[in-house]
Amino acid sequence: MGDDLQTLQQRFGPRYPQWLLAVLMVGSMAMILAATSINVALPAIMADFAIGRPLAQWLSTGFLASMTAGLLLAAWAQARFGARRTAQCGLLLFIISSLLALVAFAAWQLIALRIVQGLCAGIVQPLAMVLIFRVFADGGRGMALGIYGLGVMLAPSLGPAIGGYLVDNFGWAAIFWMPLPMCLLAMLAGQWLLPDQRLRSTPRLDVLAFVLLCVAIFAALGFLAEAQRFAWIAPRVWLTGALAVITVGLFIWRSRRATQPLLPLTLWRHGGFRSASWVALTLGLGLYGSTYLIPLYLQTVEGFSAGRAGMLLLPAGLLMGMASFFGGWLSDRLSAAVLLSAGLLIFALSAAGLAWVGQGASFVLLCFWACVGRIGLGVLLPALSTGSLDILSSEELAQGAGAITFVRQLGGAFGVNLLTFFLEWRHSAEGGDQWAELLAFKQSFWLVAGVFTITVVAAWGVKSTRA
Repeated sequence: MGDDLQTLQQRFGPRYPQWLLAVLMVGSMAMILAATSINVALPAIMADFAIGRPLAQWLSTGFLASMTAGLLLAAWAQARFGARRTAQCGLLLFIISSLLALVAFAAWQLIALRIVQGLCAGIVQPLAMVLIFRVFADGGRGMALGIYGLGVMLAPSLGPAIGGYLVDNFGWAAIFWMPLPMCLLAMLAGQWLLPDQRLRSTPRLDVLAFVLLCVAIFAALGFLAEAQRFAWIAPRVWLTGALAVITVGLFIWRSRRATQPLLPLTLWRHGGFRSASWVALTLGLGLYGSTYLIPLYLQTVEGFSAGRAGMLLLPAGLLMGMASFFGGWLSDRLSAAVLLSAGLLIFALSAAGLAWVGQGASFVLLCFWACVGRIGLGVLLPALSTGSLDILSSEELAQGAGAITFVRQLGGAFGVNLLTFFLEWRHSAEGGDQWAELLAFKQSFWLVAGVFTITVVAAWGVKSTRA
C-alpha cells in the first residue's frame, strides 16, 4: 500500500503539512521556470543553430503541447503508481533530458528534449493541488493555496529575469541547467515527504484516446508550423493538416463511446462552460503568447540583451501575483462575467499600448504596458476558475477543473504557434526587411488586442446555472 498522508504526518509531526507544501512549491516552480525561461534564449539559440522563428517556436510550443497532454495522465499516474513514484520518475526524466540538452548539436534534438520535459511537467504539476487539498483538509487550506499560488505566480516572472542574466553570461545552455538544483532538492525531499499510497482499483487509462489526442495536437501544430515555410499545397503541409482533422474526429468518436473518457466531452453541454472555455483559450494565448512575443520583440527590434528583456518582465509578474490575490477577493463579491470582461479589456489595452509605442521607446514605458497586461491576467485567473466551476454540478467539479486547465494550456500552445505564423506572414508581406520586422510585431500586438476584445462576448456567457 505504501505510506499514506496520515502515516507520514504521525512520523514527521505537526509541521509535516508545511514541509510538504514547501516541497510541492519547489517542484512546481522548477517546472514553470523551465517553461518560461526559454523565451529569452530563443534569439541566441536561433543564431547558434542557424534556424528561423518557425522552427525555434517549437522549443516553446512543443513543451506546452506535451505538457497539455501530460495533464490528462496525472490523475491516472498518481492512482496507479502513487504520488511519490510519479513525482520521482517525472523529476528524474526531467533532469536527464536537461542534461542531454547541454550536449545537443542539432535543433531537432533540443525540440525533442523540450517535448519530454513538457510531458514531465504536465504529469508532475497537478499532483501539488491534489495533495494540498488532502493534507490541509482539517484547516488552513486557503492560506496554503495562497502561498502555493504566490510561488507559482512568481516563477514565470523570475524565469525570464534569471534566464536572461544566465544567457548573457553563460550562453543559452544555462537555461537547461537552471532548474536542476530545484529538481534535485524536490527529488531528495520528496523521497521522505511525498505519500506513496496507491489505489487498489486504478481507473483504466484509455491509451488509444491519449495517442489520438497527442497525434491531433502535434499534427495541428505541425500543420501551422510547416505552412510558414512551404506552400499550402505542399504534401508536408496538407498531409499534417489532414492527419490533425482525422485524429480529432476519431478522438471525439472514441470519447463519446467510452465509459471513462480521457476528456469528458459532456462538460461542454453547459453553455456557460463553453463560454468559459473560449475565455480559457484566449487566456492561454495571452499568458504564454505574450511571454513569448515580448522578449522576442525587445531583443529583435529594440536591441535589448536577454538579461534586460527578462528584467522588464519581472515587475510585471510581481504585479500579476498581487492582482491575482485581489482578483480572488473580488471573485467573492462580483460576478465572474464582470471580472472576466474587465481582465480581458485590461489585457487588450496593454497589447494595444505595446503596438502603439514607437521604436526606441523607454524601458519604463515598455515595462508599464507589460505591467498593465499582467494585471489583467491576474484578474482573469481566479475569475475563470470560479466562473467555470460554478456552472457545474458537484459531481463534475473535479473533471471540470482538469478540463478548463487543459483548454487553457492548449490555448497557450496554439497561441504561440499562431502568433509565430502571423508574425512571419506579416514580415514577409511588409517586405522582409528590418522595418517590416517592426511592423509585423506591431500588427501582432494589435491582433492580440483584437482577440481579447472580441472574447468579452464569450465572457458574458459565463454565468452560473445552479440554484
